[in-house]
Amino acid sequence: MNKIGAKGFYVKSAGGMWWSKKPVIIANLPYTIESPHVGQIETRIHFAEVASKTRGMPLAERLEVMRRELTGYRAPDAMNPADYPSKQSYHTVDQLKAMLAKKKGAPVSYGAYGV
Repeated sequence: MNKIGAKGFYVKSAGGMWWSKKPVIIANLPYTIESPHVGQIETRIHFAEVASKTRGMPLAERLEVMRRELTGYRAPDAMNPADYPSKQSYHTVDQLKAMLAKKKGAPVSYGAYGV
C-alpha cells in the first residue's frame, strides 16, 4: 500500500461484476503504462494519428471516423494473446504455498526496532 502514491491507482465501477458487492473497485495501474509492449506502442501511435486527422471535425463525425479507422486494427508486432503476462500468474500455486510456509515459519520483523 505504501507504493500507491508513487505508482498511482484507478477507481472503476464494479459494473457487470456480479460477484462484487462493492460499488467501486480500486485497482493498481497496469505496469504497461510505463513499459508498454511493442504492439501497444504501435496501437497508441495509430490511435494518436487517427485522432489528429479528425481534429476540427464535428464530434459525431469525428467519432464515426475514429470508429471506422480503429475497428479491426491489429498492430504489426502485436503480442500473441496467450503470451500476455497479465493472463499468467506471477507465481505458481506451489511457489505461493512455499512462500506461505516460509513466511509463517519466519520470525516477525518490525524493521529497525526489532522485537
